Amino acid sequence: MTRRRLVSALSVTLVIAGFLGWLVFYSSALGLDNVEVRGEQTLSAATVEEVLALQRGTPLARVDLAAAEAALENITQIESASVTRDWPGTLVVRLTERSPVAAVELDGTTWLLDRFGVLFAQVSAVPAGVISLRVDQPGPDDRATAAGLQVIGALAPAIREIVIEISAPSLTEIQLDLIDGRTVIWGGPEDSVRKSQILAGLLAGGVVGTVYDVSSPTSAVVR
Repeated sequence: MTRRRLVSALSVTLVIAGFLGWLVFYSSALGLDNVEVRGEQTLSAATVEEVLALQRGTPLARVDLAAAEAALENITQIESASVTRDWPGTLVVRLTERSPVAAVELDGTTWLLDRFGVLFAQVSAVPAGVISLRVDQPGPDDRATAAGLQVIGALAPAIREIVIEISAPSLTEIQLDLIDGRTVIWGGPEDSVRKSQILAGLLAGGVVGTVYDVSSPTSAVVR
């Protein structure tokens, strides 16, 4: 290949590369024109599109995926978000919504809490299967809230079904109220799995009482 042809070929290559770079990074031809929400969620697609509206028309290659995910995760009911590109002009959004683990009363209003203690939805009544948690200052940074959620997470399914409320006035004074009026003195959140097993054994064994104290699982007391 002669020098002239080599220069010509390189020039053509550079022109093509420049055009492709412009097409991908600057042209609206490959701009964001669609947002697709995949998976099951209660959050409407319209809400997702509204959050990402400022990105619309931006060349897909230049859309800041991390910023898009952060914007979606600012929605209280969203635990995490994943955003990926689907060429030529679609953002694919996958959301993980917060799931209710407990319900709390705050200023006369009932709120659902997720596993991290985040209040994410206001409801008119505690949903079936959700345990009420009574703490002074519910929230993700409250130690009593975390202790109560730790206890809920450790409960055996059979026990969880009969617990109507858990109160945690302090980290060492956790108490469970059962649907039939009986009370369980839990103590602190430590050894919660063991305490749950002890309680399940007492109830399954027909040990009669109104108060079950499993705060010391090695020496449970029923009265």
